Amino acid sequence: MSEMAAPKGMLGLPKEIYALFVVRLVVSAGAFVGPFLAMMLTMKLGYDDGAAGVFMAILAILSAGGLALGGKLGDTFGRADVLRTLQAATALVFLLCALTGFNAATPYLIAFALATLSGTWPVINALVADLAPRERRKEAFSLLYWGNNIGFSVGPLVAGFLFNSAPRLLFLGNALALGLAAGVVSLFVRHESQSAPAGLAGPVESPGPAWPEAIAVDSEAAKAAEAARVAEAAREARLSTWSVLRANPVLILYSLASILTAFVYNQHTFALPIFLKDALGGDAGPKAYGFVMTANGLTVVLLTGIVVFFSRKMPSLAAVALASVFYAVGFGAYRFVGGLPLAIGATVIWTIGEILGATNGNAFIAERAPPAHRSRINSAVSLAHISGNAMAPLVAGPVSRAFGSAAVWPIVAVLSLVSAIALLAIHRLDSQRSTRFTDPAR
Repeated sequence: MSEMAAPKGMLGLPKEIYALFVVRLVVSAGAFVGPFLAMMLTMKLGYDDGAAGVFMAILAILSAGGLALGGKLGDTFGRADVLRTLQAATALVFLLCALTGFNAATPYLIAFALATLSGTWPVINALVADLAPRERRKEAFSLLYWGNNIGFSVGPLVAGFLFNSAPRLLFLGNALALGLAAGVVSLFVRHESQSAPAGLAGPVESPGPAWPEAIAVDSEAAKAAEAARVAEAAREARLSTWSVLRANPVLILYSLASILTAFVYNQHTFALPIFLKDALGGDAGPKAYGFVMTANGLTVVLLTGIVVFFSRKMPSLAAVALASVFYAVGFGAYRFVGGLPLAIGATVIWTIGEILGATNGNAFIAERAPPAHRSRINSAVSLAHISGNAMAPLVAGPVSRAFGSAAVWPIVAVLSLVSAIALLAIHRLDSQRSTRFTDPAR
């Protein structure tokens, strides 16, 4: 497969899916601020490792609020409208940061912008579940994930060189990317009604029998079935998110396990840049982190199709459990890293786990979330991720300060294996359950 060729099986999807693919690509290519936030705090704004960890934990809590707000807005108003509004608002805040530079207000503006941006992710996931045919959702999620990492294979590398020479351009680049993404959504992503969620209120199929009497009978039956489906959609829309989760406890257990998974994965945004700064020096650290994150993006670009092909028949939760095993090996290997080549090799290993987790986790949620609650269920699961994200710097910061940044990685490896065992247990429980939400074919 060539570097820029899309993974097989991703052709013939609805045009809106390809527009969202472009959105993810553009946003990730311009994601200059988030990946370098830990370095901004410690190298540009005077925070020590512990204070930076506390700030990033607070940011994770704020992002949880953004997720909840985005999920509620996405299920209440047009999802495309909500998506472009949140993207445009975030772009304006980053533009303000570019104009004012680094000062006492900068961390708070960044926190507001990243919290607002977090509200877009459950909306995008819900749009993909709405717009992609049920049997092709894993392919659609894989395509967006692939596009996200095409952009991410370029963005951090550019940002790594800008960090020391022109740091304000990090904000400007992020603002331009989000503004462009909002424009793509406005032009190419249709506005769907939330009163009849996609996948439930579709057109009635033409009756098959040729006799007029049979046609009349089947037509009445089809109308009655359609009315029942619309009524069921309306009933589901009135349910609370907690009611939906309580009816499917596997989703709750998956969310709890996701806290641990997110704790492990989020170390690449906090512990890893600090570790590279310590291991390679303050001047070389930002560039090295840019190269490592570019390796992460290129690995996804090159290997997503292959990983999806070999894991396509695996149950979604089993694949997510396997992802944690790759996390254990990849993140644990950083403990023995003394230079950039080995750091890149370890990154490739845990990135394979990232591919497995991202493509199968979203598909698992889409299989079990009622259409009227897709944004909110995605928000609820994302809140679990945010909790893990918040704990990551709170633990890694003090450990790094007391024992050195390399001491974080054995802890992360052990917790990855615990996560894998928990996810396998949830998969077994899920397999034994006789009831499961059945999403009507689109």
